[in-house]
Amino acid sequence: MNAIAVTQLSVPSSPIRDVSLRIPEQSCYGIVGASGSGKSALLNALAGLHGTQSHHIRMGTQSVRTTTASIGMMSPRIQPPTYLTVQQLLFTQAALYGITGDALTTHYERAVRWCAIEQLAHKSIRQLSLFDVRRVMLACALINRPALLLIDEPTVGLYAHEQHVMIDIIENLRDREMTIVIATRGDVPLESLFDTIGVLADGRIISELDAQQIRTLPRTIMIRTNDIPTAAFEYIIALDPSIVATRRNIVLTGTGVQSLAQVLQILLHYNVHIFRIEPRNHPLNDLVKQSAMPQVLAQLYPPRNITSEIGDGPTPFTEQ
Repeated sequence: MNAIAVTQLSVPSSPIRDVSLRIPEQSCYGIVGASGSGKSALLNALAGLHGTQSHHIRMGTQSVRTTTASIGMMSPRIQPPTYLTVQQLLFTQAALYGITGDALTTHYERAVRWCAIEQLAHKSIRQLSLFDVRRVMLACALINRPALLLIDEPTVGLYAHEQHVMIDIIENLRDREMTIVIATRGDVPLESLFDTIGVLADGRIISELDAQQIRTLPRTIMIRTNDIPTAAFEYIIALDPSIVATRRNIVLTGTGVQSLAQVLQILLHYNVHIFRIEPRNHPLNDLVKQSAMPQVLAQLYPPRNITSEIGDGPTPFTEQ
């Protein structure tokens, strides 16, 4: 088993202090927090980049420091050399893991396919858009088919349609038998990716949400249409009392959000033209705002007692 266990982790020269969490194997864990809360420092620690603290983190039964070959990391702070082509960059990355020969071809083709960058293979990095570079760097993180994939702010700086493509790529990775940890400031709706969310504030996990709690986070969705026929209008408002509708706008809140598919079916049945479907709030962004009041948020979504699950204090490891 390759579950990730962190016990009482503090990282010097960073906000991280006394962090404990457990990430089940082959799950997707979201670290949500405002800028400066320590998200990147925590990911770096999980990647084994803070060697003096590695005994606080284990993957399965081993210290994270001895398992770095099983870890991939993508971060907007990691900038590739611009003079290389995409293929050269991925081959160079593979060489760092000792991947050569037929295995190199297999690993390369898989990473390229998973990130949908086949058409970029012979382009130089300097020719690529930010979105293309982001996908290439994700492929670099995947070249060794890691057991643990760490992703820092995957959608920052991207256009809306690019964000959706990136989310789809990561969603598909969830079926690839790896554990995924994603850090986000909550400004893009990534919550559908997560099995668990940990809210990070002042360098600590102050709150955790499980899959059921994530699904029930407050949402508001606005649907803009042309004129809605009377029959369709009456069907829609009868679906749920929390649905608010006019002849050209439908607002789904609370339990009404769960009726989205039915509302769309009714509109399509009556040939109503849908101009736009847009979220009016981002649940993750709301969590970040609430993290300014950690005691209130902790009462709503208390963090798990990790020490009761994995013992008191850090477990010593024998570095091999």
